[in-house]
Amino acid sequence: MADRRGERTAAEIDRQIEERGYCTVPDVFIGIGMLSQARFEEWKRGALFCLEDGCSADLVRLQAVLKAVKAYAEEIGLKPSVNRYSSGGRQLRFTKSGNTVMERLYSTHYLDPSRVQELRRRR
Repeated sequence: MADRRGERTAAEIDRQIEERGYCTVPDVFIGIGMLSQARFEEWKRGALFCLEDGCSADLVRLQAVLKAVKAYAEEIGLKPSVNRYSSGGRQLRFTKSGNTVMERLYSTHYLDPSRVQELRRRR
């Protein structure tokens, strides 16, 4: 991750892994300043058509970060886990297009199973 955004993305992923043993794309967006917590909460309540509508960056930048998250997670050996986001029984959308590949990338959490176990033992 040579560019500044890539470095910030990697640092945010590392922070989330250290704190809770996994990272999520929306939380990375929040952590690097592309999505406010308030807009994320609006989306979670179903008040936004899609998560992209709540982000301050354009689609090119969002997709670059999305790909950087996946690449860095693979590089450090995190385990992908696709999750379903819903509100009031309705599945939430991440993208304007509804592209299934992109929706899957947005909804993937990346886990460090050994870190999760370590954190559970501490509780």
